[in-house]
Amino acid sequence: MRYAAIDVGSNSCRLLVADVNQGKLQTVFRELQSTRLGEGVNASKKINSAAMARTLDCIHDYLNLIQRLGIKEFRMIATSAMRDALNREEFVNLVKENCGCTLEVISGEEEAQLSYLGVKEGLNLSSPLVIDLGGGSCEFRIEDGEELFSLSLPLGAVRVTEAHLSTVEAKNILSPLENYQLKLKDYPLVFVGGTATTLVAMKLSMEIYDPQQVHGQILSRGEVADLYNMLELMPLNVRCRLPGLQPERADIIPAGAMIVLLIMDTLKRQQITISESDILDGIIHRLSQKRHSEEL
Repeated sequence: MRYAAIDVGSNSCRLLVADVNQGKLQTVFRELQSTRLGEGVNASKKINSAAMARTLDCIHDYLNLIQRLGIKEFRMIATSAMRDALNREEFVNLVKENCGCTLEVISGEEEAQLSYLGVKEGLNLSSPLVIDLGGGSCEFRIEDGEELFSLSLPLGAVRVTEAHLSTVEAKNILSPLENYQLKLKDYPLVFVGGTATTLVAMKLSMEIYDPQQVHGQILSRGEVADLYNMLELMPLNVRCRLPGLQPERADIIPAGAMIVLLIMDTLKRQQITISESDILDGIIHRLSQKRHSEEL
């Protein structure tokens, strides 16, 4: 059975089309466009009209593709920027009127659940601590039998960049995590999201992005620190030309790298694993599970 998922994030709008057979997901098509829906939301608490127009065009393109492929089962979700925006209903209604589909604004809790499901199905790791670092927020989740840990913090690459947050200010936002350092020490850290995958692509100097090569890669603290120190000092016009770094992400990647480093230091970790399987995969697995249960 073929499914599709659309993730309307603070920085980018992403599409995954995949087949699911006997519980196994096979990617058919993956697409990303930098739409920066969260532009200015941290300061104004509103999505601006230009960001709405960019994102609406992208959603329209994705839905046209889904229709051409004859896919009946799909879900479209929005995360941090839409949760924060006072005018989110305006954009939800705009999508409904122009595209005829519902854009669901999900909670940080559900975002963490879906990201966790995507990682668990895509990586062979027992009980990881999954960290979904996005443009506007950061979600942490563990599911280990009776043990459950879930936390959502307002810290993301776009938010930190636009607010010009210092390392100290970002560290203060992460302070609730310090209380759990000992409790979480035995769970391997797995990062999902554009910052994490971009750091791997830069480490490997990828001229053409290869998701299969990125998936499951390990980054040491030293590697993350070296990338952060290089990016922080480098002018934007030079940064834009680095192999592995999309020019559209060049302005926010120093903030993203800083957040990764702060999380590693807060949890006293020397390495992290990067997963290409994320919230999109989680959405499709959830759609497949729902259909399977309805057929029983």
